[in-house]
This record gives sequence, structure tokens and C-alpha cells, in this order.
Amino acid sequence: MMKDCNNPKNGQFNSTDRISDLPDSIRRRIVSYLDTKEAYRTSVLSKRWNQVCVTNPNLDFYRHKFTVEYIDARMQRYSKENLPITTLKLDLPATDLPLGCKVDEWLEIAVRNQVAEINLGGPSDYKLPRFLFCANSLRRLHFSNVEIPYYEDVDLVSLESLVLGDVVVEERMLFHIVSSCLNLKDLCISFCPGLKKLVIPRHSKLEDLYIEGDVPLDGGVILETSSLRSFKYNIQDENPWPIISNHGLLRNLRHLLVTCLSITGEDLAKLLQEELTSLEKLVFIGCEIPPNFKISHTQLKHIGLYECDNLLNVVIDAPNLSKFKFHGEIEPPLSITIHCQASCTIHVRTKASYDGFFILKKLLKGLNSCNVLKLFLFDELDESREFDDDGDDEEEESGNAELGPPCDIGELKLNLSYCEFSSSSVSAFLNGLFWTCRPTIISLRVKSDHHKLKVEPLLNKLADMVKCLEHPLKQIEVEETNNDSQYLDVQLRLCW
Repeated sequence: MMKDCNNPKNGQFNSTDRISDLPDSIRRRIVSYLDTKEAYRTSVLSKRWNQVCVTNPNLDFYRHKFTVEYIDARMQRYSKENLPITTLKLDLPATDLPLGCKVDEWLEIAVRNQVAEINLGGPSDYKLPRFLFCANSLRRLHFSNVEIPYYEDVDLVSLESLVLGDVVVEERMLFHIVSSCLNLKDLCISFCPGLKKLVIPRHSKLEDLYIEGDVPLDGGVILETSSLRSFKYNIQDENPWPIISNHGLLRNLRHLLVTCLSITGEDLAKLLQEELTSLEKLVFIGCEIPPNFKISHTQLKHIGLYECDNLLNVVIDAPNLSKFKFHGEIEPPLSITIHCQASCTIHVRTKASYDGFFILKKLLKGLNSCNVLKLFLFDELDESREFDDDGDDEEEESGNAELGPPCDIGELKLNLSYCEFSSSSVSAFLNGLFWTCRPTIISLRVKSDHHKLKVEPLLNKLADMVKCLEHPLKQIEVEETNNDSQYLDVQLRLCW
């Protein structure tokens, strides 16, 4: 008997081209998530699919190298057939041919076809054309290595995001753009030489401001609006507090990140108490801050201190703090004290040393609870000191007893990338670690070829601790997974 090919009970199915049956709107939606090169690879699926691929509204000539002739042919087709363009990403190719007029033509086609996003990078001698700044459809602009001349008529009514990287632009032109684009929410200025001052006018709705690189803002950021929510100031040279504003205009700022800032304790306390009243995230990177660093703020939830030298005494009084990150040398005479009511996540980069664990234990003691502790360890542990309360130094013995028992935490994330173990130092490391805290879960990621060097010694020592009656560790469960061929994730569940 012949089998019915259309009957699924026979194990065979009709080979109908279901891809061709999809509506054009769905196929265009699928292709819109692909870049130009990926979209063309799918053109072999069907003839109708090929028609959709060659009319993809997202044109990406940025991540892959395309010839001028190829780009021009594509853009001319979109112009001739009046095909919609949502995104145009263009990295001008290296060539001896003059490209200015040709790029102007491509941009004009995109604007005429209602482009919403342009990402343009090219030779520094290319000047952006006037018509680009009167494109009502544009919502996002990202320019790099080009020049923006001054134009009196700017009418980017839909613009929401502007990113300038290594762009030559006059201060008055930048002010003209910011003041005329009433929907602008995101402004990023990176390595734009010549800017001495940035003015954010009163009627601006700017929420996110990011300034980095070689932007010598001697005149600072003059803020005339209270709309700012996030400010990142990543400048390499030492600078004073960059924002100039009237009282109360920083009341809505939530996130603040500054690098190489030089500020006194009095000025910082005044800023936090009188200006940054709604601040939730504060990050200092390579800043010159007072050795006795004190913060008192009721709204702060995240504090980061990265490579801030000369710190001696850090005191943080933030009842709602949920995350604290410290990258630097944790060793005496440094002292870190945190007073908070919420459960806190701690990220610490430290040496695997007695002094480092001592300071860490003191830090954990000041917390209400710690749900995640992330340790980035480097250098081999100094085995010359033991973790107990029987030291010869009376002052040290008193300090140890005052710290009390180890802190119970939910998860300990270990980064052992730069920490080397010997057969004996792994024992000292675990003794120091468990003297500091007792985690329910230990998670670590190591390179697969480092398993024998770093994971196996830990597992063997933990197994010995379970067997030893002197240790409180009762049981461990090990789960290892390979996310890829390079890294191994290990999770240890500990029962105390």
C-alpha cells in the first residue's frame, strides 16, 4: 500500500515552502533584527525572502568592509524605489577618492527616506552637511572622527540621543543643538578637543550626560536645568568638581561617576547634604579624596571606590546601601566601616593575606547581612600568620575577639585568576576565608586548563575539613559545568 505523504501518522510531512507563505510584514520584521551581511545570507531561503532581504530597512555598512561602489548601488536602489530606511551605519572606507559629495548624497537619501538613526564614522576632514540638522525623523545620532560646522538653522525635533566621539565642533554649535532639541535625553561627548565649556540650558530635558577623554572643560559644565538623572565624568587629568549650577538643580541626579576628581571632605559633605539629595549611585575612580573618607546619605544604594590612593579610614553611613565595591590595596592601616540596614552585596579586590581578611571581617561585622560577597584575589597567601585568637599581641588578640564569629553570607563569588596556590597555602587560604565568613554557596569560574592548579587543591582541602572534627564544615556538594571550551564554572554548596 502507498503511504500518504500528507499524513503525519505515516512519519512523512508535506514539504510546503512555509517560509514563502509568511506575510511580507513578518519577514521584514525578522530581517530588521539582522545586519546587512547577515540579512543577505538568508536570501537563499526563497525568492520572496530574497526580495525582503535586499530591502532591509537597517543598513549596516559599519561592522564589515564594503566598497564605495557597493554602498552607492544599494543607496541608489533605496532612493529609486523610495524604500524606508530605519538605520544607517556607515564607516567611510579608506580610499584616495574624494568621498565628501558621495557621502552627502547617501545621507540625503537616508533623510529623505525617513531615517531614524545614523551612525557615521570617517576621515576627520569630512564636514557634516547642513540638511542633516533639519531632519525631523532622526532620533539617534552617533558621529565619530568628523567635523560639525556651525549652522544657524537646527531643527532636530525628534532627536533623543547624541554621541560625539573625536568630533571637531564649536561650542556655540553644540549649545545650539542642545538648546534646540527639546527631546534630547542622552548626550555623550568623548575625546572632543577644543571644548572649554558646556552649557545645558534651562528648558533642556537632558537626563544622561557622559563626558570622557580629552575634553578640557576649563569652564566646566554649566547646568541650568534640573532634569539631569545621570552624570559620568571620565577625564584623565586631575579636575575639581566640574558642574556649575544654582542651588537645587542637582536634586534629581541619581547616578554619579567621576574619575580623577580632587575634592575636600567638606565640599563632598556639602554636595551630598545640600545638592545631591536624591543620589542613589556614587562611584569614584582614581580620585584624590580625603584619607578620612566619610559619607552619610539616606538614599545611597551603591558606592564604588576604585584605585583611590591614600585612604586610611572609610566610614559609610547609608541605611539603604545594597552594594559596595572596593578596588585597591586592603591592608593596614586602612579601615572600612559600613553602617546599613539593608542586606548588602560586597565586591572587594584584595591580597589573600592575613591583613586583608582581617579588614574584610571587620567590614562584614558592620553590615546587617551580606547576601553576596565577591572576592577578586591576587598573590599567594602569606602562611606566616594563623587565623585564631591566641596571638601573642594583646592588642591584636583583643581586636580579634571583638570582631566575633565569622559572618554568615549567602553566596561567595571567588575570582582566582591571579591567585597562585601551593600545597600548603591553600590550607591557610581556607582557614582565613572561613575565619572571615561562612558562605552557603561558593561560586568560582576558572579556565579549564587551571582546574588542577586551583580547583582540585580547594576541593581536596575542603574534603579534609569535612572529615576533621575540629572544623564546623559538615558537608559539601560540588557541581561543575562547562559554558564553553575555555571556562569552567564550579559551584560548591556548604553545610555547616
